[in-house]
Amino acid sequence: MKEPKITRIIVDDIVADQELVQRYKNNNPKAEVIQLDLTEEQKEAMFRQEPTPAKREILLTESQGHTVKQCPGTDRTYRCCNYHVINQTSNCPLDCTYCILQFYLNNPVTTVYANSEKLFTEVRDKIATQPQRFFRIGTGELSDSLAFDSSSEFSRDIVNYFAGLDNVLLELKTKSNRIENLLDLDHQGHTVISWSVNPQVIIDAEEHKAASLSERLEAMRQVQAAGYKIGFHFDPLLYHENWQKTYPDLIRQLFEVVDPDNVAWISIGSLRFPPEMKDKVLDKFPKSKIMFAELIRGMDGKMRYPKPLRLEMYRTVYEALRAYGSKDLFIYFCMESAEIWERVMGWSPETNEHLDYMFAKSLYHQFPGLMQTAPRRVVYDNGIPLHHEKADLPGF
Repeated sequence: MKEPKITRIIVDDIVADQELVQRYKNNNPKAEVIQLDLTEEQKEAMFRQEPTPAKREILLTESQGHTVKQCPGTDRTYRCCNYHVINQTSNCPLDCTYCILQFYLNNPVTTVYANSEKLFTEVRDKIATQPQRFFRIGTGELSDSLAFDSSSEFSRDIVNYFAGLDNVLLELKTKSNRIENLLDLDHQGHTVISWSVNPQVIIDAEEHKAASLSERLEAMRQVQAAGYKIGFHFDPLLYHENWQKTYPDLIRQLFEVVDPDNVAWISIGSLRFPPEMKDKVLDKFPKSKIMFAELIRGMDGKMRYPKPLRLEMYRTVYEALRAYGSKDLFIYFCMESAEIWERVMGWSPETNEHLDYMFAKSLYHQFPGLMQTAPRRVVYDNGIPLHHEKADLPGF
């Protein structure tokens, strides 16, 4: 995968002396550089311009509000895991047909907050509020975590910073293979490199500009050799011809490269999107077939596959993960109901806080030394009354 060519770098005066700005300039010597004293109105005007397919303009500015936030997927209708996100970059150079960012962030400018120290201070302050809790914080919500890394080298800064923190894991989530900056870092076991994965037939048809499966597999091999923990995200699973064969084949290939003992977590989710996004996808990607599958409106108002199909796909993937990987893998559903958990895995988290606790409990057992003390559920429940003490994942 080639990193998209950046054609213009717009630098807000307020961050002109930041190291991240200099890196973007140095690593894109042919890009036009414009430095301005930008007002909020001028920034908003940039976002109202007609989008360009390649998203090759970078705006380097300073964050005004909080950049460390709780993951927005916290609807109590479905189980969520109380994950936190760092919104340091907003917009993604990849063009996945199913990506919900095209619905929310359809603008030509990729915004990068260059005041890294403020971001790191927010992380430190956030995890200090609950020193007995183990946090999971990632950068892959509003952009691919590594797609711009050859320009920004931001992974080096953030991995080194998290290496010195006690009660947190950093997750870098990607569909790229831009892992060069990671391989010589002393990460202290506090970073998970996660890949969103799909069969090559889906990568070809729906994940435009992303790394191929073979490129992702090679990147996994290298980061595993460098001692990183690895994550997989089968999200979204996409219905397609021969999916019953392509997904198990994909899982077999993954575990031919990755040792299950190094896998921190695996998520499973299916295609879901706001109804209004369908026309955008059909207009932008007329060859895509994903919108022609049978879809229904879910409890959260988003379009989803009908429950029987979701169950069939989930069971197929779950059973293949157990067969090719390990029965001890920590597997969770993203934005699914307790009923789905029960019918596929035979158990379900009681609450979002319970699922958060189960992450910490799994990590504590799988990676000795990662946490100083065993997690206690009361810390994660935040005062929510416990109905009983059944808090253990089967097999623990």
